[in-house]
Amino acid sequence: MSCRSLQATAAIAVAIAGLAQAQEPPLPDAKQFLAESMRRLRSNDLLRSRYTFTEEETRYTYDASGRVVKTQHRVYDIQPSFEPELTYRRLVSVNLVPQHDLAKRDAEHQKKVQEWTAARERERQNAREARLRREADEDRAEQAVVDELTEIYDFRMTGRETIDGRPAIVFVLEPRPAYSPRTPQGRIIKSFRGRAWVDEQDRELVRLKTDVLETVSVKFGFIFRLLKGSRGTMERRKVDGETWLPTYTRFTGAGRVFFIWRVDLDQETYFTSYRKRDPTG
Repeated sequence: MSCRSLQATAAIAVAIAGLAQAQEPPLPDAKQFLAESMRRLRSNDLLRSRYTFTEEETRYTYDASGRVVKTQHRVYDIQPSFEPELTYRRLVSVNLVPQHDLAKRDAEHQKKVQEWTAARERERQNAREARLRREADEDRAEQAVVDELTEIYDFRMTGRETIDGRPAIVFVLEPRPAYSPRTPQGRIIKSFRGRAWVDEQDRELVRLKTDVLETVSVKFGFIFRLLKGSRGTMERRKVDGETWLPTYTRFTGAGRVFFIWRVDLDQETYFTSYRKRDPTG
């Protein structure tokens, strides 16, 4: 190719790049966009309580050289309840082997639901009101964490990317060193750095990636210290053209149970087959 041809090709490439850049709309106002996104931020558990779905969980175990030596695969049918204690994680298979005691476990769960319902019917009015107050307190506590996020983190808008054909605005989340969180959850959250993708049209969280900056104690049904360097990813998609729900999570890292026993973690989970449940069920 001649020098003149190379120059012409380069000129065309520059022109195309300039045209693409000119067609790219400006980024939205960061402060306003973030405020609108925060107003739409809701607990995934609360949103998923309106749906049944399938949860496919895979855990990987590694040897000292980093080679996978064991894989455990579990599939659950999740039947949520507006009462969290009645949510049913129905184990369907382990490592592709179907479970043969489903009828027994289904009957046990149904008995639990019936006993719970009977107890609530016998509940005195003052006890019922106390339960409702506790539920309202939990909602307020969750909202307090959401309200605190913009104080815990410095949100910096960095650009726009396309996810599944939809434009998403990208933010980097850096914890503010001088800020002391007011809530217990906030004190845990501050130990993470993050990057978030927010759907530009719906102002909904599409993807979140986090890194643990310092060892932090969390609770997974027991005391667990999550070690520095652990990482997490969560993805959400719009289901039925209506609600944004989790579709994928992955967590890799390490921790110590009761500060003694070290556990290396690598777990990924897919959430599929969302079906809106009967609100009277």
